[in-house]
Amino acid sequence: RTSQTYRRAVDGVIFYDSAISAMIEWVSQAAIALVLAVGGAMVTGGAMGLGLLTSFILFSLRLFDPLRQLAERFTQIQGGLTAVERIDELLSRPIDIQDRPAPLQTAAAKGVSPAPKPPAIATPAATRGAEVVFDGVSFAYRPDDPILHNLSFRIAPGEHVAIVGPTGSGKTTIIRLLCRLYEPQAGRILLDGVDIRDLPMAQLRQRLGVVLQETFLFSGSVANNVRLDCPLSDADVERLCDELGLTSLLRRLPQGLDTPLRERGTNLSSGERQLLAVARVAARQPSVLVMDEATAFLDPSTEATLQHDLERLLTQRTAIVIAHRLATVEAADRLLVLRKGRLVESGTHRQLRASGGLYAQLAELQEKGLATF
Repeated sequence: RTSQTYRRAVDGVIFYDSAISAMIEWVSQAAIALVLAVGGAMVTGGAMGLGLLTSFILFSLRLFDPLRQLAERFTQIQGGLTAVERIDELLSRPIDIQDRPAPLQTAAAKGVSPAPKPPAIATPAATRGAEVVFDGVSFAYRPDDPILHNLSFRIAPGEHVAIVGPTGSGKTTIIRLLCRLYEPQAGRILLDGVDIRDLPMAQLRQRLGVVLQETFLFSGSVANNVRLDCPLSDADVERLCDELGLTSLLRRLPQGLDTPLRERGTNLSSGERQLLAVARVAARQPSVLVMDEATAFLDPSTEATLQHDLERLLTQRTAIVIAHRLATVEAADRLLVLRKGRLVESGTHRQLRASGGLYAQLAELQEKGLATF
C-alpha cells in the first residue's frame, strides 16, 4: 500500500510538472502568434517598421524564458520546501535525554538544604579503567517488544569483556544504553559506582570511546578528523599515530596528516577508515572502550593491523567488545552470552566451550562456517 501511494504521488508530480511546462509553451507560442498577427497588420499598414516588429518578437521570447526555467525547477522547489519542513520538524522535537539539574539548584528552588553531591569520578589518566555495572536493566523500543529483561552484570576496572549471542539478543542495545542514547525503563547503569543519569552528558561520553562498524569521517584533513575537538597539535597527532603503528598508513597518503578527505572518507578504504577511528578514540584517552563489530568487514591483513593497534589502546582500560568472529572474542578475559535479552552464560572461552551450552553451539557452528555470533 505504501508503494502504491508513493507511485500515485510521483505520477501526480510528473503530470503537474509536465502540464505546467506544456501550458507555458502554449502560452508563449500564442503570444508570439498574436504579436505576429497584430504586428504584421501594422507593418502592412505602414504603422510600424519591420525592425520594430522583430524587436517585439524577441522581447516575447525573452519574456517567457524565466517562466520556463521556473517550470523546470518546480519539482526541485517543492522538494526543497519538503526538506525545510523536515529540518524544522527535527529541530523542534524535544530532547528526551538531558542532564539532570544540579543538586544545589534543585534544592534552592525547593527551599530545602541541598543533597550531597555524587562522588567525583577520577579522570581517565588517573585510572586503570572504569567499573561498569548493569543492575536489573530492562528496556524496550516498543512496549510490546521488550529487548532486555532484568539484565545484571559487572565489569571490573581494566577487564576485557566480549558480549556474544544470536542476532536480536540485545548486544547493540547494551552499548546504546551505556552511551545514554536511550534510557532504560527499569534498573540502572553505574560507572564507577555513579548512576550515569547523574553524570553530565559531556563527562560521560568523554569517558567512553566507541569504535563502530561504520566509521563516519568528515570532509577535511586527516589530522582534523583525528583530533576533532581535542586540543592536539599536528605533532601530537603524528606521535599518537606513531604509537599506534599507523605510520605506514600516513606514508601511503599523498600528503600525510594534511591529506584532504571527502565526506564519509570515500577516498579511503574501509580498513583505513577503521584505523583512523581507532586513532580518534585514542586521542581522547577513554577509560572504557566499546567496540561494536569494529572488524566485521575487514580483510585478514587489515584486521591483524587493527587488532595490534587495539591491544595497545586496551592497555589499562575497560573494554566491551561485540564481534561475530570467534578469533576476536576468544581472547577476552570474560564472555557474556545473551539470548533474547537475558544473560544465560558467563565465563572464559575455554569454560564456555567445555560447558556445552549456547556459546559452545554457536562456536561449533561458526567453525563449520554455518553461523555467526
